[in-house]
Amino acid sequence: MKPICQFICRLSIGNKLTIMIAGISLVVLLALFSTFVLTQRSLLRDGLREELLILAQDLSRNCSAALIFNDVAAANEILASLKSKPQILCSLVFDREGKVFSSYWQGSPDSCLPDPILPESGFRFTKGRLEVARSIHHDGDSLGTLYICADLAYIQKVLGRNILFGSIGLFGAWIFAWIVGGRLQRLVSGPIGNLAATMRAVSEEQDYSRRVPMECSDELGILVDNFNNMLEQIEGRDLELQRNQERLDFLAHHDTLTGLANRLLFDDRLTHALARAKRDGNSLALMFLDLDRFKNINDSLGHKTGDEVLREMADRLSGAIRTSDTLARLGGDEFVVILEEIEGYQTVSTVAERILQVLMLPVRAAQQELFVSGSIGVSVYPEDGQSVESLMQCADVAMYQAKHLGRNNFQFFTPGMTERAKDELRLEGKLRKAIPNGELVLHYQPQIELRTGNILGMEALVRWQHPAMGLVPPDKFIPLAEETGLIIPIGNWVLETACRQAVQWQEEGFPPWQIAVNISPKQFWQADLPDSIAEVLANCGLDSRLLELEITESAIMLDVEKAIETMRRIRKMGISLAIDDFGTGYSSLSCLRRFPLSKLKIDRSFVRDILNGEDQGAIAEGIIGLARTLHLEVIAEGIEEYSQLEFLLKKGCLVGQGFYLGRPMPVENLAQYCRDLGTDGIHRKARFDGLAML
Repeated sequence: MKPICQFICRLSIGNKLTIMIAGISLVVLLALFSTFVLTQRSLLRDGLREELLILAQDLSRNCSAALIFNDVAAANEILASLKSKPQILCSLVFDREGKVFSSYWQGSPDSCLPDPILPESGFRFTKGRLEVARSIHHDGDSLGTLYICADLAYIQKVLGRNILFGSIGLFGAWIFAWIVGGRLQRLVSGPIGNLAATMRAVSEEQDYSRRVPMECSDELGILVDNFNNMLEQIEGRDLELQRNQERLDFLAHHDTLTGLANRLLFDDRLTHALARAKRDGNSLALMFLDLDRFKNINDSLGHKTGDEVLREMADRLSGAIRTSDTLARLGGDEFVVILEEIEGYQTVSTVAERILQVLMLPVRAAQQELFVSGSIGVSVYPEDGQSVESLMQCADVAMYQAKHLGRNNFQFFTPGMTERAKDELRLEGKLRKAIPNGELVLHYQPQIELRTGNILGMEALVRWQHPAMGLVPPDKFIPLAEETGLIIPIGNWVLETACRQAVQWQEEGFPPWQIAVNISPKQFWQADLPDSIAEVLANCGLDSRLLELEITESAIMLDVEKAIETMRRIRKMGISLAIDDFGTGYSSLSCLRRFPLSKLKIDRSFVRDILNGEDQGAIAEGIIGLARTLHLEVIAEGIEEYSQLEFLLKKGCLVGQGFYLGRPMPVENLAQYCRDLGTDGIHRKARFDGLAML
């Protein structure tokens, strides 16, 4: 079958059309011929059947008297009349007991015995014969049965003759259809051949001025007309295709959001820049820039707002570098800059400082002002690497060092950074096991009423007690937890553990202190935060009025409206809300008045030098006055000297915490601290008694 299909596929369209016409004609003629033969056969058989049925009816009526009078000779004489019917093989008359009463045989009796005997009346075609049975009755009484058997050979002979003549006619008709089909196919294949020849010439010679002559107005004429129109449009399409190709090349090498070079084009340009620098003996610098806390903008304000910020940052970066430099966006909030032919590190520092300055300008998006900063890592050729991969790796490590040092700065790569990066990876792996291994613990720092020395509450502070590294400082693992997202499960663990400890203190007879828990920015922007807090309180059985959540000022300013909605849901549960590190963020008074807050915390940076300069004292005094105006409590953190405590109390700050009042301590040291404060710490108690006079 496959060779036949391959042979047909190699034929021309004309030959295929001829074969198709002849084939269809043959199928139709065969179908008609088959119908004719079957019809003839059916008519001949039906005619013989009707003849025998009528004959059986007449003979059965004539044989009834012979059966009544048991006249076998008369019955034989009646059956002998069948000799004029050459197709009749035999005829039998059976009495009512089924015995042969009379018979007629044209040939050997054994050749046409009825097997089995038919019913009283009926017929059947079997073994080239037609058998008919007829019941013999008289006055409703059954006397016997008449059986007639006829040969079908005569019918077969007539049918064979008809088939012979029909086959001859069929063959002649098919030959005629083949000849006519060959002539008809030329009407179709001729124009197609002209079209194919023109197409071949156009393809080989690229001559689009050729045209196919119009010979007909049917569908082929429409095809030819469309082909001619296509030739006219090809030149215009070529020009459009060229423009589209240029557009595709641009999209393949540029970022669709910002229009900057993408990673593919960046790798190519950096490769060429390195080749030029190596050839000319010049240096180049690679800057790796990552926007600080950009994920918070995406999570809180949506990707549409994030895209607006990215486009604005791309425009600012483009204006901050030279036209000969390359700026690319690698994806997300990551940008890279190639500075070619630099004269020294000072040139790179100048560009980096200019970039940081333009990034810090407010961005107007989502109907509010957003503040964005960046962290920049710098690697230099040939000192830090001589390939794309090595320079990228060094710049990436330097960028993470910039983030580690507080963000919004730039750092040049140094060999020690790689080891620090590896240390951070190892530290991250250990931190991920801290919660399941039970290595995290809480220390509690008292919050003291400054006039009386009474404990008003405790702030829960997480510590990491590693079995090998010992007590890991919070400033070493908390930024890492925030960067990797581990701060969310850690924050949930701190909240639940602190609430359970507060309930346990009450069961042990301690006063109902308010427990303060810090909420990280990532944790605050979790959509299910209020529900999670409610679940923790329900599981622990802690009165919601004894829980205070501390939120950083910069976190709630990412999306003021959404932050207000979340804070209102928390406040409806009776939970207090405090702004931690107040004065270090970007909040405005108009926003602050709308926040459903309970307390402001004066940052330790303002308390530390409170007596060393008027400005620092003025800021702390201003925050106290602002809190009084907004009817908010105020608490100062970082109190380490009695003079600081005295100054704050004089200015109206009634609550504080710090090393002077009590260091963060594990749970087991709390009882001793309370005894020292109330009994053994007489000198400290005396000071509080003196302050109470203020």
